[in-house]
Amino acid sequence: MGVIVFVAFFTVTSFSHFFFGGVDICGEFEWNAKCELSPTAHMLYGDALTGGAIALFLSWFFHHLTSKNRLKIEEIIESEQNMRNRRKDYAVSHLKNLLSLLYFTMNLVRGSLSHYNKALDLSDENRKLWLQSTYLSRVRADEAKVGRILISIRSILVAANDVLEPEVVNRIEGVCNFIGELSTEENQDGTLGFPKMNVSKIKVGYLLELLKTYSVTTRSFEDIEESYQPSGLMTRVTIDQEVQHQ
Repeated sequence: MGVIVFVAFFTVTSFSHFFFGGVDICGEFEWNAKCELSPTAHMLYGDALTGGAIALFLSWFFHHLTSKNRLKIEEIIESEQNMRNRRKDYAVSHLKNLLSLLYFTMNLVRGSLSHYNKALDLSDENRKLWLQSTYLSRVRADEAKVGRILISIRSILVAANDVLEPEVVNRIEGVCNFIGELSTEENQDGTLGFPKMNVSKIKVGYLLELLKTYSVTTRSFEDIEESYQPSGLMTRVTIDQEVQHQ
């Protein structure tokens, strides 16, 4: 706007100079070498020049300020996005570690339960009681460890809820709720069992496979079918049969 005002003023004054330059009669607003400016012309031209210069300066200043603010905002947005990407990368990596630890701990629970149940067949009562007490303590310790791992997983989900896809968060939270409601139970024959252990391991294995598809380039997951088993592939029918059996 300032540039337009200044150019308009310069054009008008230049044409006035060339038009009235050869005339001996000086007008009120005439501006040439033979005529002095009147007080009115002095005031008009002075205000116009001053206003035009100020308008030109202000136009440049505000344009510079706007450009600087825009660049600053873009830098802030880029920095925030980089921070979100780093948070997501960390969350996925930490969740993979925790789920791997959960899978390993569930295997420990199964192993301790197996040893506990085998001790029931011993004829030596003292040795049987000692082994049962030892393995039962291990089972309780591993169960408590499973609970702590589930708490850690939920904490990561809460902290990274704004960067992880809602579907991924819901799937992991659902598995945590499923496993968290389970515990070892004593059967009628005196043995101990962990209900739906195989199903739990299948679900954890699926989550691990899902997290492995995460790409640090695209920051996204690939959609896979929930048909994974720790020792290979298991169909949906087999999973349903396992659930009904347990």
